Amino acid sequence: MRVLWKTFLVIIVTCLICLVLGGGIFFFIVYLETKSDLNHLSRYNLFTSTIFYAADGEKIAEFNSRKTKPVPLRDISPWMIKAIIAAEDEHFYEHGPINVWSMIRALIKDISLGKVKQGGSTITQQLVKNLYLTPEKTIHRKAKEVILAYRLEHVLSKDQILDLYLNTVYFGSGAYGVEQAAETYFAKSAKNLSLEESALLAGLPRAPSIYSPYRHPELAKRRMIYVLNRMVKSGFIDENERNDALRAKIVLKRKETYGNYFIEYVKQYIENKYGEDILYKGGLKVYTTMDKRLQECATRSVQRGILKLRNGKYDGLQGALLCMEASTGYVRAMVGGYDYSSSKFNRALQAKRGPGSAFKPVIYLTALEQGFSPNDILIDEPIVFTFKNRVWEPQNYEGTFRGEVTLREALAKSINVATIRLLMDVGIDEVIAHARLLGITSNIPHNLTVALGSFGISLRELVVAYAAFDNYGLKPKPIFIKKIVDRRGKVIEENKPELERVCSEATGFLITNMLRSVIEEGTGRRAKVLNKNIAGKTGTTDGFRDAWFIGFSPKIVTGVWVGYDDGKTIGEGMTGARVALPIWIDFMKEALRGENDNFNIPPDARKQILVILKGRQKTGESFGNSGENR
Repeated sequence: MRVLWKTFLVIIVTCLICLVLGGGIFFFIVYLETKSDLNHLSRYNLFTSTIFYAADGEKIAEFNSRKTKPVPLRDISPWMIKAIIAAEDEHFYEHGPINVWSMIRALIKDISLGKVKQGGSTITQQLVKNLYLTPEKTIHRKAKEVILAYRLEHVLSKDQILDLYLNTVYFGSGAYGVEQAAETYFAKSAKNLSLEESALLAGLPRAPSIYSPYRHPELAKRRMIYVLNRMVKSGFIDENERNDALRAKIVLKRKETYGNYFIEYVKQYIENKYGEDILYKGGLKVYTTMDKRLQECATRSVQRGILKLRNGKYDGLQGALLCMEASTGYVRAMVGGYDYSSSKFNRALQAKRGPGSAFKPVIYLTALEQGFSPNDILIDEPIVFTFKNRVWEPQNYEGTFRGEVTLREALAKSINVATIRLLMDVGIDEVIAHARLLGITSNIPHNLTVALGSFGISLRELVVAYAAFDNYGLKPKPIFIKKIVDRRGKVIEENKPELERVCSEATGFLITNMLRSVIEEGTGRRAKVLNKNIAGKTGTTDGFRDAWFIGFSPKIVTGVWVGYDDGKTIGEGMTGARVALPIWIDFMKEALRGENDNFNIPPDARKQILVILKGRQKTGESFGNSGENR
């Protein structure tokens, strides 16, 4: 019996020795594995971000590999710091990298459940997992977590670890880090969080989807109460402060962002050209052309205009706006849809919609280049075309005909039949050629329906074309980015204004002058309320499916489109003048603030302009109803 007992003891001791040796070898191997991981963690720099700047130098966006908006610990509300410690690791500043008693409690629970479950992790351990380790629940990963946490606390201070944790932990609703969380839930900065707001946020990392105040407000409130009670127990607040926090009204509010379509376009450009790693880890400084004031105004104008059309209810109607500085090509504002969060499709750049009469100025410019005068006569009378036994009898919007009209009047009042006759005179090939020179790259059909804008085109193309009118024949290259600087200060890309002569200065001035008549006496008369020197053109497609207004001052060009993505009608009588022009006016009130420039006659082209004005009819009229100055 004694022999058996000794044998049993030998076996037990041997097993224990093997277990200890095996465990030691296992942890030693894991320890060696963590060397490169430690280097990665200890050198982790949240502040190596690519930053986008507006034209005035203000930061408008930030991108890094953690998709967070990092802020230093000193810029985080003390309430938030206390709340997260109370909720996640009460004795963070007192214990080492691991909390032994918490680990033991978690181990006992794991054994009772018969599986490995997360629990008992300190903030340091959670940071290690968040920054490097995978979420898999295995002994090997847990061992790496413990070892890395131990080694990390030997190279970083507690404050540095807490800083990294608060800037990387996930709070749900797409918010990584406390700054983004504060903006997502309360439309404020992390430094301005109140006690009750901090407690609500501190309760989210444990289970962001379950405790989301947007999806499960009751559970979020219950979790907030838990955090407040933990703060009392930890001595961070007293019971009166907790009770005041419980009585306080919490208002959820997402921070309004105005430049998402603009920022997303620039982001995609950089990612496509330089790669994802450069975008998120390159520490670039990207100087955009966005005017933050105009961008905010553009977003509000589109949203207000859409809601007004639908009596305050959004029903899927979309809008887009693009504003460009004519002399430089700098894009100052861009709105690609009613709401970026619900649709990221950029209708200012990606959508191809029928321009309607907004394309007509291209036809009239072609005529001027061929020697026509704004005062030449067109015939506005019924006309019938037969194509392969099909009859087309184009009509004017009002359903009437005016007989003889000048080119100026036909453009100002958007007379369809007179424009079709002009297209026949100048030739479809010539019009398409001029459209290409003006920057219109979309497919244009080789038929007379071109006069009615029957093909798809982007808002960007039209704005560039009208910018060429504004510049009296100089087409600008659209620029969204002025320059990109790498982390060492080296300029890796710089875009300077590029202007290309696409028509004579004389005809450029005259088409602009004719487009001023659209405002003075034509379909754009509503814009006279601005009391500014402006020119432009309305556009409406058949069935009232698309509404446009493209207009400009001597400095900036702005285009607006309104319609449904599926091409259904906006509504009977919903023309560009009724739908798009009010949005344009609302935006331009702000954009033209302080601008009083004139469309001056270019001195070098004065003689040629006078020759053209005499025209083949020699009427002798000078500049119609839109003189050089007002």
